[in-house]
Amino acid sequence: MPIACDNTDEDKQQQQDELSALEAIYGCDCVIAADHTTCQVFVPDFSHEPHVCLRVHLPPAYPSSAPPIPEIHGPHLSNDVRAWIVRELENRFTPGEVVLYTWTEWLKEQQHLWAPAPEPEQLPSDPVDSDAEMAAKLQQADLDAHQKAGASQHPGELGMNEDLIIHGEPFTEHKSTFQAHLAAVTSAEDVEKCMTTLLQHNKIRNATHNILAYRIYVKGRDAWLQDYDDDGEDAAGGRLLHLLQILDIKDTLVVVTRWYGGVKLGPARFTHINNAARMLLEKCGQLNRESSHAADSKKKKGKRH
Repeated sequence: MPIACDNTDEDKQQQQDELSALEAIYGCDCVIAADHTTCQVFVPDFSHEPHVCLRVHLPPAYPSSAPPIPEIHGPHLSNDVRAWIVRELENRFTPGEVVLYTWTEWLKEQQHLWAPAPEPEQLPSDPVDSDAEMAAKLQQADLDAHQKAGASQHPGELGMNEDLIIHGEPFTEHKSTFQAHLAAVTSAEDVEKCMTTLLQHNKIRNATHNILAYRIYVKGRDAWLQDYDDDGEDAAGGRLLHLLQILDIKDTLVVVTRWYGGVKLGPARFTHINNAARMLLEKCGQLNRESSHAADSKKKKGKRH
């Protein structure tokens, strides 16, 4: 099989070239095994505590067809976080393209992985706590106020039925609070109604950003109606829509509310926004086997949307 042999030789050469480039870029923070089948990179660097170690095994068919096999090491990271990192890395592989540098640079953007949030006992004195507490009470206090205000209105005049909107659990990272909201939609009108209802909550309306993305499958035309809104958080809406595409989510609107707490998060804010959305999608049973198979298919074909 001369063709297979040629592919193997080409893969081996690309692996060696890539490892040489990584060693040149990251220096002593990149350690390559003697047989050149395994390497590890320390992020942000070996001297930083805590740090994250990305260990990668290179199969013979990488990069032509097989992806690298990543392992994430860091005693401060939970199993769920390590599993999430591996999934994010695997989503970035496209057959025929080397990916180790892309993986490392993406990992370097996730600053929250080595800059943990303050301990819970420090939070009560943090003024942002009022945002987190208020966000958690949206389904009660603000909902009661909304229902009283709309009791005399005809159904649909004020927007979507509040019972059809699901609110995720709010969480705070470095003084910014994030909360996701989800609703089933089948038209752009449904999206507008849902936003009208959400923005009747004072806390949501006064938030720093309400990032949204939706995907609707139009059966009659075998096409997708999809769009997003950054709401001032540049590129966040597009990334949120990309998440819905990767997971093959359909007929769904996702809104992520952010209350800014005065500390800039950099690229890590996109991770928190997508995490809020993904956790709520999973809680609602949207991450089913079909979504997983679709995501795997997109990984193999490359992310082209």
